[in-house]
Amino acid sequence: MDITKTVRQSRGFTIIEMLIVLSVVLLIVSFFPILLDIRWLRTEKQPQFNRLEWQVLLQQLKQEVRESRQIASDGEKLYLYKRGGEEVCLEQYGSFIRRRVNGQGNEIVLQSISSIQYKLEENGVEVVVIANDGKRYSAFISTFFPIKVKRL
Repeated sequence: MDITKTVRQSRGFTIIEMLIVLSVVLLIVSFFPILLDIRWLRTEKQPQFNRLEWQVLLQQLKQEVRESRQIASDGEKLYLYKRGGEEVCLEQYGSFIRRRVNGQGNEIVLQSISSIQYKLEENGVEVVVIANDGKRYSAFISTFFPIKVKRL
């Protein structure tokens, strides 16, 4: 038996055959996540009330209230009328509090709440928020000077 004859007859796999086999294997493996129940791998957490967001909202609200010439509220919505003619509205939108200027925009300023209440006073406004977990947060935002209070 001649060694050169046996080497020529056994050619082995070509690179094209290897690429075809690799693509078939990858195609089969790509269906594994669909076939397996991998819900336990995902850890989607429900958004929780963030106290830092609450503090940021209060700081923004302090500035907005102190820049306003008039405040109005129906208990669930707070309207701030600024000296420049802008109307800023803070209202509950699902489980969020959103801020709108002149009826436009949709800036989310606080998440994961179940209710919000505004109580107007001559020298400011009290904000009471109940989070989704049932905890109650409240703050009073005072003005430097008396401003017009309008109850809707």
